Amino acid sequence: MIERLGKHSVRLKELRRRVRKRRLGEAIVNGRRLVDDVVAWEICVLELYLTPQLAADELCAQWCTVAEHAWEVDESVLENLAPTKSSQGVLAVVKEPRWAPWSAHDGVTLYLERVQDPGNVGTQVRSAAALGATSVLLSPGCADPFHPSSVRSSAGAVFRLPIYRECELESAASCVHRCGGEVWATGCGGHELLSWQPRMPLLLMMGAEGTGLDDRAISVADGLISVPLERGIDSLNVATAAGILLFELSRQSR
Repeated sequence: MIERLGKHSVRLKELRRRVRKRRLGEAIVNGRRLVDDVVAWEICVLELYLTPQLAADELCAQWCTVAEHAWEVDESVLENLAPTKSSQGVLAVVKEPRWAPWSAHDGVTLYLERVQDPGNVGTQVRSAAALGATSVLLSPGCADPFHPSSVRSSAGAVFRLPIYRECELESAASCVHRCGGEVWATGCGGHELLSWQPRMPLLLMMGAEGTGLDDRAISVADGLISVPLERGIDSLNVATAAGILLFELSRQSR
C-alpha cells in the first residue's frame, strides 16, 4: 500500500535537501521513461514518490512492487522537488551501481579530464555506452556522473556502463601500456581521423570544455587525434567530438 505524504512532511523536507545534494551511494531519477528503465534494469529503487494520478495507473504497479518504499504526493509538491523542469509525476531514489575494479585489458576506455558540466559528462557516458566502450574514467575535478543533469543527459546510461571517479591519468595510462595498448589525446592538428587505427586496448582522453587537454595530459599520450572541421570552425563541443571518435572506433571493430 502507498502511504500519502503531506506537503509539510519532514520526509519531503529531507528529500528536497537530497535532491540539491545527493547522498553518497544513491542517485535521484525522475521522469517516467527513466524510472521505467531503472526498474527494467533491476537497479535497486530505495524510495518512490508518485502523484495520485500516476499511483492509480496500473502500468506503474511494477514500480511500487520493486521499490523498498513508495509514497503518494501532490503534483505541485513533486514539481517543486524535481531536479528538472517537469517531474512527469514520478521521482525515485535509487542505489548507485557498484562495479568490479577497472581493468585495462579490453576495448576502449573513455577518459574525461576535468569535464565540469554534468550534462556533458552524461552525454559522453551515453555515447560511450551506445558505441561499445567498456568503461569511463573521470579525473579529479570532473562533474558528478550521478548529478540529476548527468543522469538525464545520459538517458540512464550511467547505470549501464562502469564509471570510475577520481582516476589519475598517469596511473590509467600506465595500466593501458602494460597491456600493450595505446593512449590517445584529442585536440587540434592531430592525426587524420580516416587513417587512424589505434592499438587496443585504448585509452581515449577528452579534455575540459573550452581549455581542452593540458600539456601534462598530452605528454602522456602516444598520439593526438583530431576531427576534421570546415568553414573556419576550430572546435566542437566535447561531447560531440567524443561521439564522433567513438563511432569511428566502433566502425573499425565491426
